[in-house]
Amino acid sequence: MKPTAPVSDPDSVTAPSLRERIREWRKLGLRQQLRVAWSRLRGGELTPMRAAVSVGVGLFIGVTPLYGLHLLLVIAVCLPLRLDVPVAYLAANISMPLISPFLGLAEVELGSWVRTGAWRELSVEVIKREGLRPFLGDVLVGVAVFAPSIALVGGALTYVTGRLGRRLRSK
Repeated sequence: MKPTAPVSDPDSVTAPSLRERIREWRKLGLRQQLRVAWSRLRGGELTPMRAAVSVGVGLFIGVTPLYGLHLLLVIAVCLPLRLDVPVAYLAANISMPLISPFLGLAEVELGSWVRTGAWRELSVEVIKREGLRPFLGDVLVGVAVFAPSIALVGGALTYVTGRLGRRLRSK
């Protein structure tokens, strides 16, 4: 039997430490640092699938009532998955002030319908009488149903649009 060559141990290869990476980062000029940061945020070439998933993630996060945290959530989800952060954040802005009340209404009503099988009576008088606490369960259930739904629809539309655009450009 012929002896085999030793296989290199993958554990023996060490990644640069955080301190070494920071030193390398500081050696770059500001312009190069910004270029590296932007390319990291973009995650690579924007294919129809990456665009669709980025839009889906953005819409999912954008319809949640976690105002003020959308950018942080988009970055936290998109960077590890190498998705396009600017595209996802643009989609997360679905919750802009003119649309946000309608999203909240849809979430409350959808949550009420899923939980009780009936639409909730919603008026200023009801809110004054009952307060906001009874609506919390409806909002949570509504977000759990509405967010994935709108993310799938928006992602699918983005994918189809991206594929059609590529086809038209290649002709």
